[in-house]
Amino acid sequence: MTSSFQPSSGKLQINLTGDLIGGADAMKFSVDLRESLAATSYNRVDIDAGAVGFVNSSGLGMLIAARQAAQEHGAEFRLNAPGEQLKHLLEVTKLTEILGAA
Repeated sequence: MTSSFQPSSGKLQINLTGDLIGGADAMKFSVDLRESLAATSYNRVDIDAGAVGFVNSSGLGMLIAARQAAQEHGAEFRLNAPGEQLKHLLEVTKLTEILGAA
C-alpha cells in the first residue's frame, strides 16, 4: 500500500493504492496522518480508495483508526470510491455509514 497526502484549503485529500493489509505500510500511514492532522487544522479528511485492491481486517482497522484520528482533530471523515471488495466488506461489517463511504 502507498498513500499520498494533498492538503488544500481546509481539506486533506489522501489517495491510497494497493492492498490494505496492515503491517509497516499501515503504521507509516498512521504516523503520516497523525503528523498531518497535528500540523494543520482541517475541516475534512477525504480518502480516495479507488485504487485499493484487497482489504483484510487489519486494513479495515486502519481506516477506522484514520476516522478516529480525523474526528479527534475536529475533522469530518469521508471514504470515497471504495472498490467492490471494500464495499462488500463495509456492508457486511455495517461500517458503510460510519466511514462515510460514498
